[in-house]
Order: sequence, then structure tokens, then C-alpha cells
Amino acid sequence: MGEPVNRRTFLAALGLSGATVVVSCSSDDGSSGSSGPESTNGAPATSSTTTIVAVPDAALASTPFTLGVASGDPLPDSVILWTRLMVDPAAADGGGAMGADPVDLKWEVASDEAFTTIVGSGIVTAEAAYGHSIHLEATGLEPDTEYWYRFSVATFVSPVGRARTMPEDSATPEQLRIGMASCQDFTEGFYPAHRAMATDRLDLVFFLGDFIYESKSSSSARQVPGGECQTLAEYRLRYATYSADADLQASRASCPWVVTWDDHEVENNYTDLVNDGGLDEAAFRLRRAAAYQAYYEHMPLRLDPPAGEDWRIFRTIRFGSLAEFFVLDGRQYRTDQACTSRADALVPVDSCPGLAEVARTMLGDEQESWLSDGLAASTTTWKVLAQQTVMSSLVFAGLILNVDQWDGYPAARQRLLGFIGDNDIDNVVVLTGDIHSAAAGELALVGADATRTPVAVEFVGTSITSGTLVDIVPGGADLITADKFPGVAYINVVNHGYGRCTVTPTEWRTEFVVVDTIATADAPARVDATCITPAGTPSVTRV
Repeated sequence: MGEPVNRRTFLAALGLSGATVVVSCSSDDGSSGSSGPESTNGAPATSSTTTIVAVPDAALASTPFTLGVASGDPLPDSVILWTRLMVDPAAADGGGAMGADPVDLKWEVASDEAFTTIVGSGIVTAEAAYGHSIHLEATGLEPDTEYWYRFSVATFVSPVGRARTMPEDSATPEQLRIGMASCQDFTEGFYPAHRAMATDRLDLVFFLGDFIYESKSSSSARQVPGGECQTLAEYRLRYATYSADADLQASRASCPWVVTWDDHEVENNYTDLVNDGGLDEAAFRLRRAAAYQAYYEHMPLRLDPPAGEDWRIFRTIRFGSLAEFFVLDGRQYRTDQACTSRADALVPVDSCPGLAEVARTMLGDEQESWLSDGLAASTTTWKVLAQQTVMSSLVFAGLILNVDQWDGYPAARQRLLGFIGDNDIDNVVVLTGDIHSAAAGELALVGADATRTPVAVEFVGTSITSGTLVDIVPGGADLITADKFPGVAYINVVNHGYGRCTVTPTEWRTEFVVVDTIATADAPARVDATCITPAGTPSVTRV
């Protein structure tokens, strides 16, 4: 039996098909009333109880909640709740042995983890066309508030997830705690970093790309079924393999996630419709469409599903007056890589024709304009770019370490940093993944006389499991050190882990959490370094 709640506390379900919504409410003066559709037994919800919704029946031999639950893209009054039904995550067709029929399931949201106070429940339908995935928008919630949620069908109940809403835009929160993570190749090791992050009780996690790797297994710690992903069934099966991991499930259930992709969600180092897998454009369009749909099916996104190989995912998330996050897509619209094209190779900076062409773009014209307009209009203390590849210049001994990063798009980087500097936009922070290393430093405009003018800062998170420099290059830790790069305060090319950030009106503090090994799932985590940026100063200090 639920407690009476005010008019704001109701939930609207927006799934892949129509949903039954059952709510409880009371009028603002305390008198009883009803809101929303009638309950399933024909009686309106009253002010004293949340109507009991029966758990739908289904012919299931075992639990379909093998991939866990997640929430994402929160607003002050709503959050997206996700699950994907799979009885058998290892089913070769990627369908999870769920068949072709839709499946109804019950959802519940409570104000306490024990579900003694359920504030809303209803029925939502999981359709086979989208892999029996659910993207349920829980609306009418209180701002800046924790909630817990779960799903059920037949005799089976999902794990419980913790969600929270954002503060009102006009609110002045004192603190925000976020995680930043990326690059979790399943075949390279276990996920003690996710196990640690799940216990942090963060407000948000930003996952910055390479949730899966599309390549086949080789000799490795853990195996993935099948070869290199090309079809929807193959991408679905790969996501299922990753998402069935218990520590990743715990991390995803611990708080809302805000996600973007990098390259491995489709293919290594792809750019726009250019690929390195020998496919013609028509075939790659089909592959990209399959990859994008699979990404949608497995992420708690506040987006309509893709309708082909084009899908806009860049968007904003705001945390009161404290921070606005610009979630970027650095893959779908970029110019092809210069010189070595999509190969991972060192490139001499003086012998790369076309590298500095003004027309070269990382984000595409539309997204560049959207970002510039958003930064100029933002009224929050911190303006944060959540994106994929390293923006800082990593040129060493005359060699560009990786033209797939912003070093391969210097004109685009100059446009962005120049806009920030020319318009006196303060407190810009860039959060980055991709490079499998941790780092912190200043982003500076470099003049003709080599003078540096810092305009923003960048924090780079190391990989959850994907190979670090020392995994690939013996002695790499001695070669790549912070003192070799201007403005860089910290580099770690050895350990795996994640970033943990505490944001206040006066300071951005990033703790680089690492694990000593990924050979076991229960390796302990520790803070390797802490770096701070004071509000009003585009600088980074290691403390």
C-alpha cells in the first residue's frame, strides 16, 4: 500500500508501444482526487493508495532480466528507465530466446529501496522489433530526488536500480558527484573498476564510448562469441555478452548513466560513412544502421530509436545552476583521418598533407554551431564537454601520436578553443575517453610565437579494461610522462580504472581511481592522483 503523494508524483510510461499508467495523487489542498488514466480494474486511482497492478503472465522458463536494469538522461522531473528482456543472453541469433511476440511487464518506482512507498506502477510492452528492450520515461518526479525502480513479469523480478532526478534549472546545488568511464574490452579482463564505481553512490556516470568492441576474440582473458560484428544479430549478441557481467550491471544500476559512443560500437576508427573493413558505402550503411539500433536497444537513452544509419545523439544534460553537459558525437560527422587514414600509427607533423585544412571537422558544421551557441548561452557555473577523443595536443619528438584524436583536426580544435577564448567563456571542462590512459591538463591557444593561453581544462579517463600503453609498448611508462607535454599536470599510461569528479561552485576536483589488476573481478581500487581546477581559472593542479 502506498502513501499519499502530491500532484507532481505520477509516472507516465512511454515505451515502444502503448503503456498502462496507474498513479496516485492528491490535490494541492490535500483533498483526494485522481489523475491520469483509470486503473486496470476500471477504478480511478485514489489519494490514499497506489492501485495494485497485477504482474503480467508470460510463458517464460527462467528470468528474462539477465542484462539487469539501468537509468539515464535525467531531467528535474523525469528519468529514463531501461531493461532488455533476454532469457538466454548466449542465444546465437541475439534474440535471447524471447521469440517474436511482444511481452508485457510491470514497472514500479518507489521513494525507498525497500519499496515500502511505491509512487507509481503500470504496464509497459517490450516489442521484438527492438530486441524486447524498454525505454520507459518516468515523469512527474520531484527534482533532485532519489528513486528506486524495478520490473517484473510472471514470477520473475528484475534487480532494483537507483535513479535520481536533476535539480531545477534555477536551483543552486552545492555539489555534484560524477563518474567518467570508457573503453571496456570484455576480452582483456574483468571489471573491478565497475565494481568500485557501483559503491560510490554517484549522481551521474558519463560513459564516453567503446562500451563494446566489435572485433572477434583472440587469445584473451575472456571470450566473446562469434567473429567481427556486422549484423544486428551479431551486435545484439555482443552487447548481451558484455551486459551480462555482474559488475557492469551493478555499475549501471547504481545511478543514472549519460552515454555517448566512440568507434568500436561500430568499427575501429570509422569516420562518417568511411570504413576500414573493405565494405562499399551501401554495405557500410547497413552495418552502421545495425550497430546504431543495437546501441539504442542497450542504452538508457532519452531518444527516439534510429531509423537507419543516421541518428542524432548529441544533446545536453543540466544540473541546476552548477553544470551543463554538452554530450558530443565525434564519429558520425567527422572528416576522414589525415595521412594514415584509419590506421593507428605515428605521423610526422611536418609531412602530413591536408592536416591543417580549415574545412576539416571533428563534429560537423551543425554540431559545431549547436555547441558554440550552447556554450555562449549557458548560464551555469561549469560548462562541460563529454566527448570521445583527446583534445590536448600530444605531439612528441615531431610525431603526432594519433591522428584519430583532435591532433588530426587542428583547425576544428582551433575554432572551438578560439571561440571559448574570444567570448570569455569561463569554466569549460572537457571529459574524454578513448586513449586508455588517464591525464589532466590545460587546453591552450598557441600563438605564432608559441605562447600558450589556457582557455579550458581536460580530464582524460583511463580504460576500464582496454589495453594501456604499457600493455602495448614495453617501456611506454618511461616514454610518456607529464613533463614532456606543456600544461599537463598528470599522466598515467599504466593502470585501468575510471575518473571520479566532485564539482562545487568554487572547484572541480577529479580523483583518478585505478585498480592494480584486471585479472580478477575483485581487485581493490585506490585513488592514484587528485587534480583540481579552481572556478574562474583554466588551470589544473595535482594535489
